[in-house]
Amino acid sequence: MRRRCALAVLVAGLSWALNGCADSSSLLSGHSTLWRVEGEHNAVYLLGSIHVLPPSAYPFKSSLQRAFKASARIAFEVDLSASTSHDVTREFKRSGWYPSGDTLSRHVSPDTELLLKRVLPALGTSWERVQRLRPWFLAELVSSRYLQSAGFRDDLGVDEYFYRKAQAEGKPVQGLETLRDQAQILTGFTDRDSEEYLRSTLTELPASLAMLQVLVLAWQNGQIGLLDRLLNQNERADPTAFRMMFSDRNAKWLPILEGFTHAEKNVMVIVGAGHLVGEEGLVQALRRHGYKVRQL
Repeated sequence: MRRRCALAVLVAGLSWALNGCADSSSLLSGHSTLWRVEGEHNAVYLLGSIHVLPPSAYPFKSSLQRAFKASARIAFEVDLSASTSHDVTREFKRSGWYPSGDTLSRHVSPDTELLLKRVLPALGTSWERVQRLRPWFLAELVSSRYLQSAGFRDDLGVDEYFYRKAQAEGKPVQGLETLRDQAQILTGFTDRDSEEYLRSTLTELPASLAMLQVLVLAWQNGQIGLLDRLLNQNERADPTAFRMMFSDRNAKWLPILEGFTHAEKNVMVIVGAGHLVGEEGLVQALRRHGYKVRQL
């Protein structure tokens, strides 16, 4: 659960992706979902991550490996070395579980309850077992379980791969936010927002596998416009979720990225690709602040 808060948005835009990109050759390019920001005396590499990947997504492009090799420090959304599984459980129980005496059944409609009773057994759980979970948190768990069943694994995600590589090579790592920050991302939802988030996640599950296959191909080939549509268009239709997942966090991260441009050595920053692409993304924000940013 450490970095899955953006996963539910990945099921959006499937129809557009398949119809608009029927010619897969149009996706092929020499680019990566990787940018170089020119600092005062260094370079800052921005790598867009997909947090879950299938084995077929490997090996990564050489441009990613070169950027990692050239960097003295690696920054992730969260410092993966600073939390244990116990910490993760504690933080998400704090924000994603109802207090003792309260239950999910009190916060969702009969229609949503019926939908859950149909879907949950196929994912290896039941209505009774999820009663302590808030709707938005249950949506994240359902999405995660579904993707795992389709062969998309978080241990193969871009951030996990480079975290392990940094540990093996002794490169220092840091986080742009804390585990508690991530656990609280969606706590601003009202009951109505949270239930709608859950319902949209459940109803869009059947389309998610085909959509993710398109997403991975777009990520591999640096198709920025397509990534923006796939990752962000659903959130723009839901301003509250988009603000909590992307806008607010990007605004907090931007000064940190600018600070990296004053370092003596290169820094590599790895965050969800949705944070980098589009007009609201960090790449465009840095350009608006006068930085020279080039896609690799």
